[in-house]
Amino acid sequence: MSNLKKLGILNREGMRACNEGRSGDALFQLTQADSLARSLNAPLHEAKVRNNMALVYQMSGKYEEARICFRIAAGRAVDGGGQGNVLHRVIMRNLNSLTALTEGRAA
Repeated sequence: MSNLKKLGILNREGMRACNEGRSGDALFQLTQADSLARSLNAPLHEAKVRNNMALVYQMSGKYEEARICFRIAAGRAVDGGGQGNVLHRVIMRNLNSLTALTEGRAA
């Protein structure tokens, strides 16, 4: 099995675990996918995985970890596809939603 296929499986299984409420398992799978994406020097795949990690952190109430992952994801999306690509816009929308959520809780 190719490393790219493994990466896709890890990412999908991580998000499945998240949807089933198993955030620890989700982060384990996604961390493995992230390491694989970095070893493949695949910035867009890394951006997608980091965005998913951020969503898991956000759903777990770990907002600072989520913010960090969104920022890393945004940078990798720009590295791989240029400023304003579709993935970058999705990540920035997610980051902005997190910011609005945390500012609303602080008020």
